[in-house]
Amino acid sequence: AEKRDFESALAVFRSGKFAEATTAFGSFVRQYPQSGYVPSARFWLGNAQYATRDYKEAIGNFKALLAAAPDHARAPEAALSIANCQIELKDTRAARKTLEDLLRSYPQSEAAVAAKERLARLK
Repeated sequence: AEKRDFESALAVFRSGKFAEATTAFGSFVRQYPQSGYVPSARFWLGNAQYATRDYKEAIGNFKALLAAAPDHARAPEAALSIANCQIELKDTRAARKTLEDLLRSYPQSEAAVAAKERLARLK
């Protein structure tokens, strides 16, 4: 049931229904707090919130993913997404720090390449 619920929430996200995906992933995280899918669910929940411009909530979910699973495959992308939210919120100083932290923590990641480009534009 857990895998099915995660897959169905992801399908809603992929169909572009971000508000519905926010609800689906939010329910998933509450219903299966111990699930191995929670870090991924938080990643997609944050992305759905970003898509609906709920940047503060998105940052909360990306930070929760990083706190709970710093070695997760999506962790570098989550850090980059936090910076993107901070840029949208016009918090350039926080975004710069987030990007610098990403480069320190995940220097070999694809997200680090994007982080370097964004940092250059923020200066």
